[in-house]
Amino acid sequence: MDYDAWAEWYDVFYSTAGIEDVEFYVELAQASGGPVLEIGCGTGRVSLPIAAAGIDVVGVDFSTAMLAKARERAATTKDPGGAFEFVQGDMRTLALDRRFPLVIIPARTLYLALTAEEQVETLRRAASHMAPGGTLAFNLFVPDPDLIADTSKEPFSMGETINPETGLRCLLSAVNHPDPLVQTIHSTQTVEELDDDGGVMRAVDLEVNLRYLYPSEIHVMLEQVGLVADQVFGDFKGGPLTEDSDEMVWLVRTAAS
Repeated sequence: MDYDAWAEWYDVFYSTAGIEDVEFYVELAQASGGPVLEIGCGTGRVSLPIAAAGIDVVGVDFSTAMLAKARERAATTKDPGGAFEFVQGDMRTLALDRRFPLVIIPARTLYLALTAEEQVETLRRAASHMAPGGTLAFNLFVPDPDLIADTSKEPFSMGETINPETGLRCLLSAVNHPDPLVQTIHSTQTVEELDDDGGVMRAVDLEVNLRYLYPSEIHVMLEQVGLVADQVFGDFKGGPLTEDSDEMVWLVRTAAS
C-alpha cells in the first residue's frame, strides 16, 4: 500500500468522518495527563487537537509524506499548549525506548497490518510503550456481513466534501474486493475534484488494503501480548457494543494491572 500517495488526500477523505473520534481521544488524553503516543498519526488529525488541548503528544507514522503534512499543519497551529513530535516508524517494529500513560491507535489503523501475526506484533509493540497502569485505546469497524459478501465490484458513493487546501468540491467513491477466507478487503477509493461548473478536473485512485477482525479474535490477541480489555464500546459516546454497532472502541490495560 502506497501511504505516501494518500498524503494529499487523507484530510479530504476524513473531512466526511465527523469529529466524534477526535473528541474521544482528546478527552482520554486530558484524563491521562500525557504524554500520549499516537500510532498511525497520519497528517496529525488527532495528534494536533491533543496538543491544542495542552497535552504533549508523540505521533508516529510509516509515511514520510504524511509526516511532512503533519509538520506543515503543526507549523500553522497557534499556541498549541502541548508539545508535539512527529516520528517516522513502523507500528509492527516500533521501539522508542519511552513509555506513555496513554497509547492510541485511532482510525482503524490496526487493520492495516495484513496478517494475524502482524496485528499481534503491533499490539505487542503498543503494549511495550505503555507506562505502568497505562491505557491502550483503539477503534475498529465492526465487520459488516453485507460488505464481506459483496462481490459486485460496483463503485459506491462515500459522499461529497470540500478539499480544505483548494476549496474545490470533491466526490468520493470506492470499490471493495473482500476475501472472507483471509479476512482481507482490497479497496480502490476514488476522489474526483470538480471545477466550478461541476466538471471533473482530475480523478485519483487510491488503494487500501486491510485485514478485519471480530471481537473474539481481538480478545485472544490481547491475551497473547499480556493485555486485557477494560471496556469495549459500540461508539465514541460509550454506548454498548451490539450486533448493530458500526464501530468498536477498545480501552485496554495490562493484564497484571
